[in-house]
Amino acid sequence: MTSPATTARPPSRFVRSMRALRDRRMAAMLLLSFASGLPYGAVLGTLNAWLTKAGVTVSDIGVLSLLGIGYAFKYLWAPAFQTPKAVPILAHLGPRRSWLVTLQVAMAVLIGVLALTNPAVNIGLVALIALIVALLSATHDIILDAWRIEVARSDEDKDVMSALYQFGYKSAGFVTGFFALLMAARIGWPMTYVMIAAFLFVSIAGSLLAPEPESSYIKDRERLSYLPAIGAPLGRTVMLIWGAAITLALFLIGNFAVGTLVFRTAPKPSVFIAEQGPIIVALTVLLPTLIAAWMLFSKEAQISVLGSPPQDFGTRAVQSLFHGIFDPLMDLLDRMRWGAVLVLLLALTYRFTDAVWGTFAYPFYLGTEFGALGHTLDDVGIASKFFGVLATIFGSFLGAVMIATLGRMPVFLIGAIVAAWTNLLYADLASGAVWLDGLLRTTRLDVPLVAFAEWAAKISPEVTAVDQGQRMARLMVTIFIENIAGGFALVAMTAYLTSVVNPRFAAVQYALLASLTMLIGTLGRTALGDLIEVNGYYWVFIITFWLGGVAVVLSAMEWFRQSRLKPKAQTV
Repeated sequence: MTSPATTARPPSRFVRSMRALRDRRMAAMLLLSFASGLPYGAVLGTLNAWLTKAGVTVSDIGVLSLLGIGYAFKYLWAPAFQTPKAVPILAHLGPRRSWLVTLQVAMAVLIGVLALTNPAVNIGLVALIALIVALLSATHDIILDAWRIEVARSDEDKDVMSALYQFGYKSAGFVTGFFALLMAARIGWPMTYVMIAAFLFVSIAGSLLAPEPESSYIKDRERLSYLPAIGAPLGRTVMLIWGAAITLALFLIGNFAVGTLVFRTAPKPSVFIAEQGPIIVALTVLLPTLIAAWMLFSKEAQISVLGSPPQDFGTRAVQSLFHGIFDPLMDLLDRMRWGAVLVLLLALTYRFTDAVWGTFAYPFYLGTEFGALGHTLDDVGIASKFFGVLATIFGSFLGAVMIATLGRMPVFLIGAIVAAWTNLLYADLASGAVWLDGLLRTTRLDVPLVAFAEWAAKISPEVTAVDQGQRMARLMVTIFIENIAGGFALVAMTAYLTSVVNPRFAAVQYALLASLTMLIGTLGRTALGDLIEVNGYYWVFIITFWLGGVAVVLSAMEWFRQSRLKPKAQTV
């Protein structure tokens, strides 16, 4: 007779996810992701508002858009943190935690120093400090992503930590956005930046609470690599080719940075990304991937124990570089085979509509040409920086709950659908808001939202439109729905990328895939700007809706692939 214990049903995915929340790793994840979002918002968002109030010219503020380059190309130095050594003075914390603490302290100090500067007098110093913070922040993201993947013990852990990452990151955006703007009006910009630095110092508690991944202590002789299978001579040739490619890519980026910060002769960042971005990506992503595929499939290379480091420096350097750069690429291709093509296409297309649209959000909200809305700064601040950020946080929470209930791939597909669909909301807004007005009337949301908007309009000296309440209600609903969808899709994308990454090569694989998620959208901004000037915002939103459909189709294909095939075991 079967005992009750043997017939008991295993706990549901939702129950397992809720149990995972009780682990200290989850509390650490929330604090660490909050720490990750603070410097990003401080130097890429709020700083522009401070500079504007300080009377800095638009052209000088435009120089600071250079800061985004560090986040776009962070995969270039990710190999250095694949298996890092611990920071000597903090070696007792372990490699990952010691670097997290070091970077958090450095960023907090620099943000505090930023509070002591005078942007109106020395914009060059401000730009330099902000650039260093951005580079440190991108490096912090590399290590944090590797940490959360390496400490996860199950799929539920990965999904919950992906959701907590977005929740904490977006909460930091609320602090450095809406809350910082409120505080700046009352205590001034310097004290506001001191406050942000203090928040970052407090968040260091996450690094102290976090456990160090067991994989951090893997010894050199226990590492796995494809280098023994392809041989040292071919390995040296491959590294020489990669070295030439990376040197050229770094020269292009360095030339742009120096021209922007020192000589002010460089093109706009959007032009640089559109014209030289594809060359850099071809050199640093496409070429290494093709070489990795050739070595893997033509040589039928198999992964094996790397062995003890050789005595001579040259061979040891080749071994370390190969392990940091080509082993992660070959592992991804080896595990996924032709499915890796689908993974890369999804990384490129899933967030296309979100990435390509961001640059033109303010021109659409504030402008008056090409079907723009002509709203005031107060309107946009309330709708985007307050309701929008809250909606993103709620969307992240909703995505986490649905992943815990339905599973990762159904939510991944839903995220692609809603991200594409919200472009139709903006198209309706650009063409007169017929559908949105109907939605407001049907749901009765028009009464409280219009009343709130009319109250807010009374304290804004910029308002002249008679129908400001109705127009503001449309904007708030559209941004609220779009940001819920954006937060939802972002959690789904983070969970998906986390699931395809091998914890052994987490730093490089995740940094590469995460960078690719913004690539197509970034490269497409110039063309989108031209389309707006020719056809107006309405038709551009229709086009981006259909382009978002590409990610929907690819998501369905990936769900089908995962349901039919068992992935090759990860080499953990």
